[in-house]
Amino acid sequence: MPEYVPARGFKEMENLIKLYENQRSPIYIYFYGEKDKDGRSWCPDCVAAEETIMSAFRNHAPADCMILVVDVGSRESWIGKDNMFRKPPYSVEGIPTLIRWKGVERLDGDQLLKSSLLEL
Repeated sequence: MPEYVPARGFKEMENLIKLYENQRSPIYIYFYGEKDKDGRSWCPDCVAAEETIMSAFRNHAPADCMILVVDVGSRESWIGKDNMFRKPPYSVEGIPTLIRWKGVERLDGDQLLKSSLLEL
């Protein structure tokens, strides 16, 4: 069963990647909008895709992988010009986004609603 590791914000994500990148393979990074006290993200696309993404993780992710679940923060911080998630090597232009760390696999936005793409 894959290991889910939550990260709040950019620095926490980078620290966790450094901690795990030489110990595990592969690492998937799932970026989503911050959730409120009721567990609902401000990002409607994240809300729409969440069940499909989580189902794909449960049913198709390699047992030895780690899934880093990254809260990119509030809507205001997400749209800010100095948002570090938008810069290389992550280059996240929209959320939700799922990438394989040190790989070429990447799914963005509506692609994450398609279970057939997530199965790959």
